[in-house]
Amino acid sequence: MKDDPWEGAGRFAGDRNTGPGAAVTPDRPQFTDEQAAGHVPERCLGGRRP
Repeated sequence: MKDDPWEGAGRFAGDRNTGPGAAVTPDRPQFTDEQAAGHVPERCLGGRRP
């Protein structure tokens, strides 16, 4: 079992999140514009429609 469950591939990041719970911290990072560009619905959902 990993000491830090948020380390590596299990880590999540936000994209332009706002509101009281959207503070950017080392444990709650935001995507850079370059990183966010690769996370489009078509790519992430593989053509499925939610």
